[in-house]
Amino acid sequence: MHLPRRPSFSIITERARKKKGKELLFLLFVLEAAFGGFYVVITRGLTPIFLVSTGYGLRDLLLLNSFAGLLALLMALILYKKAVLVPSKKKLLFFHVLERIMWLAIPFAAYSTESETIVYSLAVASTIPTGVFLNQFFLVSFPEAEYKRLVAQRTISGSIASIIAQVIMVITLAVGEPGTKYIALYIIAFMLGLVASIIMAIAPLEEREIPKIFEKEEEAEVKAVNVYLLLVVLLSSSSLLSIAWVPRIMRDLNAPDYLAALLGFIQTLSNIFSSLYWVRKGITSYRYAIILLSTIPILVYITPFPLAHLGIAVIYSFSLVGTNLYVSIAYAGLVKKLGVTRAGILLSTAGAMATMIAGFTGYLVAETTMLVFIAASLYGFLGLGIALTTIPELAIVPPSYTRLYSRILYQSSITSYSFILFTMEETARTALRFTILVLALIILFIIYRTLYYIIMLTSGG
Repeated sequence: MHLPRRPSFSIITERARKKKGKELLFLLFVLEAAFGGFYVVITRGLTPIFLVSTGYGLRDLLLLNSFAGLLALLMALILYKKAVLVPSKKKLLFFHVLERIMWLAIPFAAYSTESETIVYSLAVASTIPTGVFLNQFFLVSFPEAEYKRLVAQRTISGSIASIIAQVIMVITLAVGEPGTKYIALYIIAFMLGLVASIIMAIAPLEEREIPKIFEKEEEAEVKAVNVYLLLVVLLSSSSLLSIAWVPRIMRDLNAPDYLAALLGFIQTLSNIFSSLYWVRKGITSYRYAIILLSTIPILVYITPFPLAHLGIAVIYSFSLVGTNLYVSIAYAGLVKKLGVTRAGILLSTAGAMATMIAGFTGYLVAETTMLVFIAASLYGFLGLGIALTTIPELAIVPPSYTRLYSRILYQSSITSYSFILFTMEETARTALRFTILVLALIILFIIYRTLYYIIMLTSGG
């Protein structure tokens, strides 16, 4: 009779070491979210308030975000095409620090619209590499259950730090000197953002090459595309609302800048309790978060009292946390089928795509403020329609119809993407040919004019 072979002491020690390493990495990721959350809340929350205070209107903000979203999307595509999306600690640290420098530069570029547009667009674009590399390290470092716990813990940690940041921001805006209070807040955010970068520098991040696809399955491909579309349209709704909300209460309702900052504080405070609520719920419950999210823009527009917007901010935060948590969980379950690289970039680029869509859509209807909020609400209801008909866990139609609708949406998306890509390529080729033709004609004109003057001078001589 053979007894089962027991693992050696060295193997047990190695397993214990790896377990401690994972626990340390988990803790450092949570701490990074805390210091990063402080930095993000100040820079992202303060920027629209700062821009409105310097004279930017709703139309200006929408156009600014359009260019920023477009540049961020181009950044993601370039990184993906150049195949630099393998998790790398050096690359993560480089972009982690660069992002913070670009956001610090925003108040110093306010002397002209052109420079502010460039700096703001670069700041938004710099968040893409950071987000991609962080998401990849999250996904390769932990299994699905631990990933879900990490997302929840990072949300709670970031929210607690964000509350402190929001309190500091509200107090500073309320009592600070108009000429220096914004710059002081940006500098504080930058310093604490660097602490998050230092935490990532000491984190035991595991670097390894990741294949693009692990298990290619058509059903996973269909679901991934549909979940991505759901995320993009819901983020478009959220982005459009976020851009329009500050001008609405500061310009239309004459609220002070610290009240606009207080909106962010209320949302951040609500994030903690919202995360604790949603993380305990079954996945079918997330459809109610999407329903709530779709109604918020109209509610914001029809509410004429600035203080009442604080209550709306609570509902908005509650619904947004539930929606984001569902998408994160859905993609975590698809990682082995899509590959970490693709899953990571889809999550990180959705925000850039949504910012661009929201900016351009809002800019087209910005002459009438009501239409901006209606557009935000329509994007929300479009996302609700996608969720209830094509996402198996959220659908209210029979499974056979869900599969049919999901494939129709998938095929339509792929066809539209191919058509847009073909059109863009042909347009680029035509523009290039036209440019070459114009340059050739200019050169030919210069040559003929030069010959003409030479002949005239020769004849005159």
